Amino acid sequence: MTNGRQRTKDETKVMQSAGLRKSWRALYVASRSEKRVLETLRSSGIDAYVPIVRTMRQWSDRKKMVDLPLLNGYVFTRVSDSEHDRVVQTKGVVCFVRSEGRIATVREEEITRLKQLVELGYQMNVLAIDRQIRTGERVKVSSGVLKGLEGVVAEDRDQRHLLVMLESIGQCIRVRLPKDVLMPSR
Repeated sequence: MTNGRQRTKDETKVMQSAGLRKSWRALYVASRSEKRVLETLRSSGIDAYVPIVRTMRQWSDRKKMVDLPLLNGYVFTRVSDSEHDRVVQTKGVVCFVRSEGRIATVREEEITRLKQLVELGYQMNVLAIDRQIRTGERVKVSSGVLKGLEGVVAEDRDQRHLLVMLESIGQCIRVRLPKDVLMPSR
């Protein structure tokens, strides 16, 4: 929308050809600066996202629930090619995540899936995708809010986990789900 009205198809085509088409990109950011970079980008009008999860932390004298980034060192940003320089000049941003020499694009469905998982509040932890790891059976969630979500099963101490791949950035999220909601994916 521009000034309260929908863009026409012609305006959209012109914007796309001028490098104004926005897509999700992943940024590497300085250690423990995810939230600060998120706020800085948002305050400068750039769409940004950091998946934040609530987790229990224990110190020698107490336990406390804290909100921490799910993916340490990453901020997702939805930008056009013309905004790349502005983003990379933001304090705390190290660089864009690259794949095969080019800035990696994160698919919209991966960001949506990540937002869904965080919103639902399932217990999660992150594992780097290791090309040497033997993947388990591909499954699909058959019921509940995550119905239709596909992933790879990993066994862990008699409990099932669903690994949700974020292939664009070489990460996956591990979600604990009951066995009865998983079915083989076809």
